[in-house]
Amino acid sequence: MLSNGTFLAGSLISALSNSVGMLIGGRIIQGLGAGGCTVLVTIVISDLFPLRERAKYYGLIGIVYAISSSVGPVLGGVFTQTVGWRWCFWINLPFTGASLIVLAFALNVHNPRTPIIAGLKSLDWIGSFLIVGGTICFLYGLETAAGGLDSWGSPKVVCLLVFGVVILGLFGIYEHRFAKDPLVPTRIFSRRTNIAAFSVQCLHGFVFIAYDYFLPLYFQVALHFSPIISGVSLFPLILPLSVATMATGWYVRKNGDYLRPIWIGSVLMTLGTGLLIDLGPSTNWAKIVIYQIIAGVGAGPLFQAPMIAFQSHLPQKDVGPASSASSFLRSLSSSMSIVIGTVLLQKILGGGQISDWLGQEGSAATYASAMKLMWIFYAAMSGFMVFMAIFIEKMPNEHKDEATSSEIDSPKSAEEGVGKEPSSDTKV
Repeated sequence: MLSNGTFLAGSLISALSNSVGMLIGGRIIQGLGAGGCTVLVTIVISDLFPLRERAKYYGLIGIVYAISSSVGPVLGGVFTQTVGWRWCFWINLPFTGASLIVLAFALNVHNPRTPIIAGLKSLDWIGSFLIVGGTICFLYGLETAAGGLDSWGSPKVVCLLVFGVVILGLFGIYEHRFAKDPLVPTRIFSRRTNIAAFSVQCLHGFVFIAYDYFLPLYFQVALHFSPIISGVSLFPLILPLSVATMATGWYVRKNGDYLRPIWIGSVLMTLGTGLLIDLGPSTNWAKIVIYQIIAGVGAGPLFQAPMIAFQSHLPQKDVGPASSASSFLRSLSSSMSIVIGTVLLQKILGGGQISDWLGQEGSAATYASAMKLMWIFYAAMSGFMVFMAIFIEKMPNEHKDEATSSEIDSPKSAEEGVGKEPSSDTKV
């Protein structure tokens, strides 16, 4: 509720802003709230449901993420061109307010209550400052150079990138050697499966964000679509993705098998990304639709299956930190993907801003040709994801019929548990 309230406050400040500083401040507050919501949703699901049940709910979250990240930027452009940019923030208020009301009456997490002061004292403050500082330095350095505000060899950019990497390195050392309650326990990376599952999830985020960001640019620059038509043209990606995500949740819940969805999804996503290389400067709806369908069907299973994979090889106490680390690494991968993809396009196009190519004579063929080279890079990254998926192991048997506190509290579970020995793995 605090995260939702923070996001609501940030949206309101941004909508009412009368200066760039106020807008940036509102966006920072928004980001704090959004980050909390993203992580806490996965943690709450892991607390309420057994491992196989989580796949269904993670699938629903994946659908929301996929649709919002695809439609959101386009809807923002429509607002900006029609009713004004402030509506990009006003629209958040009724939805966030409704979610606060639902949370107040519906959320009932079966966890012991920790006093606020004790909880604040137990937080890894040093680790938090290190990871936030390192991430800001590194991403700001990338954005500064990629956005043309400074050259890649300038002292400002070099210092930001170097200090960012050094601070993130210090964060890793501190978490491993000195932190009493580490923000990211290094023990979660002690198993091959966890490393592979984290890698698949990060690479999935790295490639998927390219669909959301660069396909609309291709539609607008190369094919001269309007922002609205550009958004509608993403439906062949979004619709099959949503179906595949729901189907994967049902399959994992029924069979306790996340390996096949990960393998099939990785291969199809690589195939779909590779096919995007074939898109040219002229409108070919058959290619646009079919290629996106293949990519969408492949991307869908990878929203939740890798998360179930690493959670199945962790004790319950590490699920929360691991979910937080997963969300952070995925967000970092997505941010880096946009910057790296933009830099590649700028280098291929000979410098300048990509938006400068909108409406230029002869821009379609040049831009489409540049996009081909960029999609080769993303297809290679997706291929590496297939390689990492090979190292993920199947779900351990002890998790396949795992009970949770919510099940134990129910009358049905109580009746079924009569006369049975309690499991040592059951968490009450």
